[in-house]
Formats: sequence, structure tokens, C-alpha cells
Amino acid sequence: MDIYTVDQALELLRKYKITTNKESLRRWLRNGTVKGIAPSSRKEGWRIHEDDLWTFIQSRFPEEVNLNECTRDEKKKDNTTNVVKGHKNKEAIRSEMWWEIVSQNVFQGFMDVKKKQVWECIEHNGHSKEFGEYVWKELHDKSWYGKPRIPYLLDASLFDGKRIIMDQSYGSLEEQILFPVVEEIRKKRVSK
Repeated sequence: MDIYTVDQALELLRKYKITTNKESLRRWLRNGTVKGIAPSSRKEGWRIHEDDLWTFIQSRFPEEVNLNECTRDEKKKDNTTNVVKGHKNKEAIRSEMWWEIVSQNVFQGFMDVKKKQVWECIEHNGHSKEFGEYVWKELHDKSWYGKPRIPYLLDASLFDGKRIIMDQSYGSLEEQILFPVVEEIRKKRVSK
């Protein structure tokens, strides 16, 4: 049986999109949400048995996902391997969990959209100025706030009632959010 440090366990929790915050994991260890071995000194950190960590991860997924059916070799080879019963795939389950969190109005952060960012995006994609004005109007009209603002959580943003996956190929978080949103607006406009 393997024993994980807090950092090793956090990497696994990141892969499953459970948390990216080390303090959350430590709080779960302190209050018993995640079973662990308490440190005996300040230098020594928490330790977590592999089975206890996988039990916690399994508890965070819907019943359709059974992580226990993966063999230990599969888990060690690829910690993101899921065995899914029925027709649901990993992305569908992630989306379902994402919507459950968002329905409680919980977001990781917000991107305040500036007109300059929109114009840079429009120019980069080779769209017309007319389309740029349309995008700015859509961003302004669909925002819940007085100014264009896009909430995001983990790997997706929320715009016009839709979950829009961020484009990880861009360097900055703002670009990862804005470029897919602009593309979604373009697709919606073309389909009208």
C-alpha cells in the first residue's frame, strides 16, 4: 500500500478536478473528511494511505463512476482512468458536477472583460469590426452585472447559460476564457 504526502495527494485531486487548494486538503484532513495520519512534528506533514485517498475521491463522484473497478496498475499508470457504467463518459460526469456547483452560485473567479481584449481577440481571429461590435454588445447584454463579466470555475466559464470549456492552448487565463466565448457567440450568430 502506498502512502501519499499532501503534495502528492493534491496532484491526484487536481487531476480529478476536486480541488487545487492545499489548504482545503489540509482542512479535510484535520476535520476527518479525508482519513490521514497526523504529523508528529512540524517538519513532518500529513500522510494519507492510498485506499483512504481513493475512498475520498470515489465519494466525490456520482454513483455511475466506479473508480474501485480500476486495477492498482491502471491507477498507477494513469490516475485519470475511470471505469464508467452505462453511457456516461468522464466529460459528461465532470459537466454534471460543474453544473451542480455553479447552481449554488459558486465560482472560482470572474473575468472583467475590457473592450481592448475583445478587439484583440477579434483582430487575432480575423473577424470584422462589425462582428467585434456585435460581440461587445452580446457580452454586455448577457452579463449579470453592469459591465461585461464572465464567471469561471475550474476548466470552464459560464456565458449565456452555457458551460464553455476554456481553451488551454492560450497562455493567459483571460485568453483561455475569452476566445472560446467569442467563438460561441460566432457560432450562435451563424446559426440564426
